[in-house]
Amino acid sequence: MKIAIIAFASIWPVLFNTVDGMQSVDSVKLDTARSLGLSRGQTLRSVVLPGAAPQIAAGLRNGLQVAILLMVVSEMVASTVGIGYFILNAQQAFASVDMWTGIIVLGILGSLLNFVFVALERWVLRWYYGERALQRA
Repeated sequence: MKIAIIAFASIWPVLFNTVDGMQSVDSVKLDTARSLGLSRGQTLRSVVLPGAAPQIAAGLRNGLQVAILLMVVSEMVASTVGIGYFILNAQQAFASVDMWTGIIVLGILGSLLNFVFVALERWVLRWYYGERALQRA
């Protein structure tokens, strides 16, 4: 049940950013694809998805943050294992060193996951960042 709640809450930032990214695709590119005779699938694959990819990545990053937050909250509320349970248990036992250890581990875990996600995003969207660098120059 906890996994279902985390997945349900994490999907919304991804979904909203995907829809926003798809709606913000340049209409000239869509008209060009239509005039070239591309099918709907080809247009989606070669025009819409690359145009929406940065927004989708932003939604995935926000979804990751929501998932980590809900993971800890669900462990605090309805679990007997995990970082959230450890932090809450240490707080209730007035073990401040253990509590801060859990908080620091959670911060390191969140930062590490974000770093890995950003590196993966930079690799997948390297064409986009290269294009932006050329536009600035």
